[in-house]
Amino acid sequence: MNFLAHCLLAWPGQGWIAGGVLGDFVKGRVPESLPTELRAGVRLHRRIDTFTNRLADLKPSIVRFDADLRRAAPVLLDIVADHCLALTWPRYADVALADFTAQVYAALRRFDACVPVRGRPFIERMIDTDLLARYAEPAVRDRALQYVLSRLRIAHLSPKLAALLDAQLPAFVEDFHGYFPKLQAFAAVERPRCLDGGA
Repeated sequence: MNFLAHCLLAWPGQGWIAGGVLGDFVKGRVPESLPTELRAGVRLHRRIDTFTNRLADLKPSIVRFDADLRRAAPVLLDIVADHCLALTWPRYADVALADFTAQVYAALRRFDACVPVRGRPFIERMIDTDLLARYAEPAVRDRALQYVLSRLRIAHLSPKLAALLDAQLPAFVEDFHGYFPKLQAFAAVERPRCLDGGA
C-alpha cells in the first residue's frame, strides 16, 4: 500500500498516522528513541507491507499489468491502490478526504523532529501540495507512476501503462474493494500487538 492507504489503516492517533508515512523512511530496527505511538505506527506500517506482499487477493490486479510491466507491478499497484482509495473515499471513511489529509499533515508536523533526513524533501512536498488528497487526480497518479518507471529504467513503458489504466481502471477499483477490507481487518488485529514491541 502507498501513503494514503497506510495512513487510513493507521488512523486514529497522530503517532499512528505519522508512522503510516515514516514507515517507508525509518530503516532497520525501530529506534527506541521514537515516541511510543510513533514506534507502533512504524511497526504497523511494516506489518501491513508484509501482509500485503503475501495476500493472494492482490494477484488479479498484478496480472492486469502486461508482462513487461510485471516486475514493477507491486510498486505500481501501491500507487494505483491509493488512486482507487481516493476515488471511492466515502466508502471507507466517515471524514472528508481533505479533512483527513489535514490530520495527516498535522501529525507529520507534530513529529517533524523524528523525520529521517532522507524523507524530509518528499514529506515537505507532500504537505505543500496536499499530495494525498490529489491522488484522486489521474495526472497526479500518472506522475507518481512515471517516477517509478523512470527509477526502474523503463520510462519508455509509460504510454503503455497509461493506456492500460484508461482501459482497466474500473477493474482495478473492483479489485481494490475486494482486498482493502482484508487489510483493514488485519490492521485492526495488529494494532494492539504493535504497541507490545518487535521490529
